[in-house]
Amino acid sequence: MTRNIDSAVKIIWADGLRLKQILVNLLSNAVKFTPDDGAISLEVRGDSANKIVHFKVKDSGIGISHTDLTLLFKPFVQLDSSLSRKQSGTGLGLALVQRLTDLHGGC
Repeated sequence: MTRNIDSAVKIIWADGLRLKQILVNLLSNAVKFTPDDGAISLEVRGDSANKIVHFKVKDSGIGISHTDLTLLFKPFVQLDSSLSRKQSGTGLGLALVQRLTDLHGGC
């Protein structure tokens, strides 16, 4: 995993526990759906003019089809529901990320 963190970001006004939960969910998904030889990165950029911080998690995983994007943040929805699916989960991770991000005023 690579990381690129803006050195100007010193203090983040947020609920620390919830911010950690957001990042753990995003990074866990990246790890879960990226092959062993794949790449995962975390980028943190500050926008002092607007007093916001941007977090970006990228991976070289299996990806999401364009038609499934509308389902991505719905609770209890898993994009691959086949019996042969390799990854387990409740379908709540990204819905929780979206809700906690909304509560922080993010997008």
